[in-house]
Amino acid sequence: MIPKEIPEQIAHLHHRLAEIERRARNRKRTGTIAEGPNDKGQYRVKISEQGGTPYLSPWVKPKTYGAGGVKMDVVYTAGEQIDLVSESGDLTDAVIEMSTYSEANARENTGNTPFHLKIGSTVIQAGGDGVTITSGAIALESGTLTHNGKNIGDTHVHGGVVVGGSDTSTPH
Repeated sequence: MIPKEIPEQIAHLHHRLAEIERRARNRKRTGTIAEGPNDKGQYRVKISEQGGTPYLSPWVKPKTYGAGGVKMDVVYTAGEQIDLVSESGDLTDAVIEMSTYSEANARENTGNTPFHLKIGSTVIQAGGDGVTITSGAIALESGTLTHNGKNIGDTHVHGGVVVGGSDTSTPH
């Protein structure tokens, strides 16, 4: 309700304008992961710091590229820079839109490889020429494993086995 007296109307409009400006500033904020994920997959984001005290968002959920038949789940790490977005400007309905590179976490894929995924020391790269996996160990679990149409899984057999130091023929 709008006040009847002009001084109160001015104060009322000043308060409303300040609230609109605050919400506009909160539509998109850049911060860093401070806590999480909790048991609901939510995070608290450090948005700023004043006098050594961090200003943290409420618990917010991240957006994902796929949450149906294709699921892509990324677990953010403490200190990772992200973009926090709220259409209304009220951080209680904000979501983590994306992670963004920072000085602390710089971009590593400096070449022309279209797809580059790094998790710890494991790197998966894919492009028009093929797929490269660099890892300390690779564990495969599958009902079948073939290479160029040949069974190389745990059920493959070799012909031409001769006891001793001979080589076997290729798998069937």
